[in-house]
Amino acid sequence: MSLEELLYKRLGSFLDQLGGQKIPDLYRVLMEQVDRAVLRQALERSGGQVGQAAGFLGLDRNTLARKARKLKLTSPPSSGVE
Repeated sequence: MSLEELLYKRLGSFLDQLGGQKIPDLYRVLMEQVDRAVLRQALERSGGQVGQAAGFLGLDRNTLARKARKLKLTSPPSSGVE
């Protein structure tokens, strides 16, 4: 199953659970959650090394660090994210 198909199905289940409840700025909330998951995976797989995680994702180190701060992600103290 492709990542897109997996996300599509899980998102459908999530939206069904809302039962029609409106969430302000739903698109922004969803995109932040996706960013958070991607950055967490990259940081965990790199042992908290921001430069290595950034390289893995094809991002600039400063961009990853800025996104991590914005999303309030934590990492080991040696990584310099916070």
